[in-house]
Amino acid sequence: MTAVNKDPFCYSNSKDGKPDIFMGLVQAGSSQAIKRGELCTWNETTGYFIPVDAVADHRYPLAIAKEEQKASGRAELTASRYIKFYSLHPNDVFEFPLDAARTLALGDPFTLTASDSQKLTYGAGAFAVAISVDYGNYPQEEDTTIRSQSDARVTFNPAVSYHGFRLSQVNRTGRRVLAVASTSTLLEGDMYNTLILASGTTTISLPPVKPGMDIIVINIDAATIGINPDDDDKLRKDGLQLHDGDAVTCTAQGDMVRVITESADGFVVLNYNTTALTDAS
Repeated sequence: MTAVNKDPFCYSNSKDGKPDIFMGLVQAGSSQAIKRGELCTWNETTGYFIPVDAVADHRYPLAIAKEEQKASGRAELTASRYIKFYSLHPNDVFEFPLDAARTLALGDPFTLTASDSQKLTYGAGAFAVAISVDYGNYPQEEDTTIRSQSDARVTFNPAVSYHGFRLSQVNRTGRRVLAVASTSTLLEGDMYNTLILASGTTTISLPPVKPGMDIIVINIDAATIGINPDDDDKLRKDGLQLHDGDAVTCTAQGDMVRVITESADGFVVLNYNTTALTDAS
């Protein structure tokens, strides 16, 4: 669906009633136009905010554009610049169209919608990027029928919001789930409260250590899973600190390894139900 300028902000439960806003860097409009109200994600590879286009884009910090980046027009409104975004503070409520109308209950979960940056999809059992917080469709008096609706008022999960990632360590609650089936380098954003399901012969490379990083890696099919720190970081295994860049591996299905920031030197590796965690150096 083609994006349009439509601000989804409804209200804020914060003390002053104002939404949490920050300035985010965007590309020149000729490379990537953004409409007001588009769900966007901060791409750590390019360093810009861009509209979401896949369900899995919650891997990156989410925000909503508060102003438009035009594809053409006055140079100061189309050049690469900083524009205003909603940080998706838990107190801030937004209204989005749904992929399909449905009877909504308080707390119903939603995912992003593939190829549509201004729509949410109901996702029972899926990892929720947002939840329903409105009860305006609930029956009045003695009726018990909840009305169907095409839009939902929601708040966003701090585990995937820009506010949760960058502005509030306190809000990093709950774990995201990330499937890794081939050799992959994790992003900084992947390293906070993430459960990683690793399959196939895989090397998982970690980004440079930062405070508060905490992931759990589960070997789901008995292949060899390697966990490789940055070349300047160390892993501490069985109480002993390995050398810079030395990796560890696990090979049994069900092996579970937790990697937690220890210090500026690197991580500590904790074994849970792990048959053999070996030094791969």
